[in-house]
Amino acid sequence: MYRDIWTWEKCRHKINTLRGRLGFADLSSLKFLKLTLSLETGQIHDEMRNQPFPEITPSIYCILSGYAESQPTTETHKLISYSQLPGGQGYNNAFIRRAVQPIEKIFGSDVQRFWDSAKFLDSERLSFGDCSVKIRALPRVPIVIILYSATSEFPASANMLFDSSASNYLSTEQLAMLGELTAARLRHAHEAIT
Repeated sequence: MYRDIWTWEKCRHKINTLRGRLGFADLSSLKFLKLTLSLETGQIHDEMRNQPFPEITPSIYCILSGYAESQPTTETHKLISYSQLPGGQGYNNAFIRRAVQPIEKIFGSDVQRFWDSAKFLDSERLSFGDCSVKIRALPRVPIVIILYSATSEFPASANMLFDSSASNYLSTEQLAMLGELTAARLRHAHEAIT
C-alpha cells in the first residue's frame, strides 16, 4: 500500500515545485545525499554506486513531498534529539534501532572510516565526541551525527541530532525516514571506499 501512495504519478507535480526552491538548484534534477532524482521521469540514480536506485523511490517521494509543502525558515543552530521532535518520544526506540545503531555497528571501531565515509556526502566536520559531522540531508535540513568509538570499557555509541527548525520542513515520521536514509548513505559510502 505504501508503494501505491508514493508513486511518481501522484507526487510528480508537488516534487517538481522544488526546482529552484528550498536550496535546490534550478535544474531538471534534484541532488542530495549523492542521489539524483530526475524531475522528468522520477527515476533516482545513486551517484556513489553509479546505478539506478528504484527500491528507495517511495521513501524519497514521501520525504520530498513533505519538503515541497514547507516554507523557508532560518536554521536555529539549536540541536535536538529525535525524541524532542513533536511526537518523537513514541518512535524514538525504533529510530535509534534503525538510524543510530547501524552507525555504531559499522563505524564504532573506526572513527577515521566514519569521517572518510561522511566526506563522500559533503559533510562538515564538527568537534563533538570522537568524531562528528553535519550532513545536509536536504539543502535546508542538516543532520548532525556524533560518534564515540568503542573502548576496552565501553561499546561504541552514536547520536543523531536535528536542527530545531527541522520540523518546519518535514513531519516527525519523514524526519525518521530521512535519518534512516542518511545512515544508509553513510553505509553505502563506507562500502564504496572499502
